Order: sequence, then structure tokens, then C-alpha cells
Amino acid sequence: MYKRVHIKKLGKKKAHRESMIRTQIRTLFSSGFIKTTTPKAKAVKSAAQSLLSNMDSKEISLDTTRKINRILGNKKLVEKAFKYVKNETYGVRIRKVGFRAGDNSEESKVELIGYDSKKKRKSDSKEKEIKEDVKKAEVGRKANKDIDEKKVKKTGSGKSSKAERKSTQIARTRAGL
Repeated sequence: MYKRVHIKKLGKKKAHRESMIRTQIRTLFSSGFIKTTTPKAKAVKSAAQSLLSNMDSKEISLDTTRKINRILGNKKLVEKAFKYVKNETYGVRIRKVGFRAGDNSEESKVELIGYDSKKKRKSDSKEKEIKEDVKKAEVGRKANKDIDEKKVKKTGSGKSSKAERKSTQIARTRAGL
């Protein structure tokens, strides 16, 4: 019987559960948010809250520093986390996002409140991709016109040759018709 056991087991053994939560906390502090199922999000939130409260204490002992290093993994991430705790507003928030497409499980987004993540501008690369797509579409239209012209031209016997039929069939499959 599991009386008064308040650990979310998540259907995993202890070692797997702890390593999964540790990995998700690392991702949370590196990117500022993670997207996962709601029970996992609640477990990660409680672990991240306790980590933040350990970092917030005025005197940080060697023991707590080692615990934080063990959880976060590398020095850069630890420095980033301590810098985050120095902000006025910090904490962990869960927002329900929706349902997963595959198994319809409820998904949530775990966020660090007041975390400054550097968002890269992808507008230039998106514009280039759009221009390339337009060029490909134009080339495809020209190829379709050529195919239509070949269909109109027929040999003297009224049937198209094998080479012409094969080329139109290949072009049809490439064009997605």
C-alpha cells in the first residue's frame, strides 16, 4: 500500500524517472521552456521550484552548489541559472497547450517566468525559402505546359510513342497529379 507517498511515479523506475526529470530541467534552463505531458510537467515544475529555492538562499554552501552542478550538468548552465535567480521575478509556470496528435494525451508548456531567451530572427531565411519555392513552382508550371504540348502532338498513326508516354507518366508522378 502506498499511503502518504507523494511522489509522481510517472510509470517509470526511480533511476529512469530521476534522469528524465534532470534532463528536462537542463532543457528548461537552457531554452526557457519545454513542452511535455501534464503529469511530467507537474513533476518537472516541483523539481525546478525546489532547485530555484536552493539557489535563492543567501548563503550558498558547497553542498548545494554540488547538488546544482549534478542536476544542471555544466558550468555555463549553472552560471546562467544563478544569473536568472538574481532577477526580480522568477519562478516556474505551467500552461496547458492542448492535446497530442498521436495518443491524445494532454500537453503542457513549462516556462521559466521572466527568462530572457535570445530569439533568432528567421525572417530572412524564411523569405529565401519562399523565393525558392516560388521558383520551383514556376519551373513545375513550365514542365506541365511542355507535357500538355506533347500530348497534343501525336504521331501519324494516332498513338504516341513509348518514349513520349513514359516521359509524361514520369512527369505526372513528379508533379503529383
